Amino acid sequence: MKITRQARDTITVLEMNKGDILEFSLFDGSVKTIELISTDARVIFTTLSQPKTEERGARTYYEFTCRLKIEGQEHTLRREVPTQASFYEPWEIEGVRIWFDAVDAIFEFLVETHGPCRPTKDARFAFQDATRSICPEPVHPWCPLPTVGPGRGMDIMRCYCGEDCWLGPYFGASAHGGLDINHDPGTPLWAPIGLDDHEMYDRVEEGEKNNRWRGRRTWPDGSEWVLACFHMTRLTAPEHAPLKAGQRYADGAGVHSGYHHHSHFAFQVIQDGAELWLDPWILFRQMYIDRSRRI
Repeated sequence: MKITRQARDTITVLEMNKGDILEFSLFDGSVKTIELISTDARVIFTTLSQPKTEERGARTYYEFTCRLKIEGQEHTLRREVPTQASFYEPWEIEGVRIWFDAVDAIFEFLVETHGPCRPTKDARFAFQDATRSICPEPVHPWCPLPTVGPGRGMDIMRCYCGEDCWLGPYFGASAHGGLDINHDPGTPLWAPIGLDDHEMYDRVEEGEKNNRWRGRRTWPDGSEWVLACFHMTRLTAPEHAPLKAGQRYADGAGVHSGYHHHSHFAFQVIQDGAELWLDPWILFRQMYIDRSRRI
């Protein structure tokens, strides 16, 4: 199937089946053709005694790949989860920045019981004009950014028990539908971008299993972003009111945190009639970049 998209001021999120061809128009007027040829996934190592069955303390490591034909040239993209490589750099090919987010093939050995994350087609991507940021304003830290660990500072060992990055196998079996960052109860949470509205939509005190928050932003290009966060102890800003980027809205962690106090971050893009969950690392990578520009 042929798909046409124009680059936006925000990321363009798309799920594709093998054989689909994307015609992606950049801001300079050029059109790049991207075809999904194949996808694959395999377990590298697991301690599970039974596939697809969560076991307390179990670990599974895996990789997933895709082959793309971009402007006539084949490229293989490879991701590894849940290791330090989970915090990856996007590919930049022919002027297109490519976030390789997920493939359905991982669910041959994983289940989806720890938050929505499974693509509805063979693969999910986010595309950008490589000359642009992920959105037209700086992204403020969502929480105090980890400064230890390799790379830009994110450390896989601070993702709950070292597995709860995006798609990381919780208890060895369930793809994790968010990014956990370990920090103390009361850690400040700030709005990463200006938000049009926000609310605590689940509360433990009302009988729910967790405290769950979400904020929404509609961009001029028509995309809507939904940012979500769980385990916070309390809100510090009035609900159903706009938040400025950098405004503190809650105290993080402290509620039903399990083995390690942490906040769970999730990211959804509503665009072109689809509501798709994505790796929050896309946001956090931009936070590190924009923070370094302010220093």
